[in-house]
Amino acid sequence: MDQPTIDGINTWFVSKAARELGLKAAISGLGGDELFGGYPSFMDIPRWIRWCGAPSRVPLLGESFRYLLTRVRRFAPSISPKLAGLVKYAGSYAGAYLLRRAVFMPWELADVMDEQIVLEGLRRLQPIRHISATMQPKPRTAFGKVAVLEASLYMRNQLLRDTDWASMAHSLEVRVPLVDIKLFQSVAPAIMSLQPKTGKRLLATSPSRPLPREVINRSKTGFETPVKDWLKRDDRLQRWRQLPELSVPQCPWARRWAYQVASI
Repeated sequence: MDQPTIDGINTWFVSKAARELGLKAAISGLGGDELFGGYPSFMDIPRWIRWCGAPSRVPLLGESFRYLLTRVRRFAPSISPKLAGLVKYAGSYAGAYLLRRAVFMPWELADVMDEQIVLEGLRRLQPIRHISATMQPKPRTAFGKVAVLEASLYMRNQLLRDTDWASMAHSLEVRVPLVDIKLFQSVAPAIMSLQPKTGKRLLATSPSRPLPREVINRSKTGFETPVKDWLKRDDRLQRWRQLPELSVPQCPWARRWAYQVASI
């Protein structure tokens, strides 16, 4: 992998299967969700900003809410750990995106990493400033802002990179036509004003022979592997059990997987 990543395992397996079938190249739809609004973030982030825009500007309210919720969670661990950051972060696009995509919130990192490394990492990275910088110049619409965030951060830094190493591990060449810059330049002006859920439908009906209706209308499904089950059953993947924060039954499996990968 070159560096730890909690994604890419799914692409590793499908690339392995493709290569075993004798294929040397494959086409990926990577970029479709980012460009045409296929992620829940296209609805979640603007909604959070409407709810939390005003409260987030009240001095100390966000930090007080975080302090209160982190202590309440000690007695009610079923409460989402990200809820504590809602007022603090969800009032801006950069903060809401951090809330949506982060595996751990900044104040939780010292529970799973060395505290000095955490402090130095946050000081050097400055996550909110880093996220904000990707939106310059800032798109005019909410759809455009989320699309830029997803494409500049999640797609470029994780999905594209993971697709590259996972496919090349099996000598499979994966092409990503939806990320082509000329395609983006030609369709971006038309899609920036789209509403969530409409972009992917336009993509599905755009070929001269549209996709079948049962494909267009089916529920969205993730590209997943049974990592959650592996973490429970595979004796080689039990390091996360050393930390009380990760051992509570309600802990999201992605947190356990992130710690497992980073601690190898």
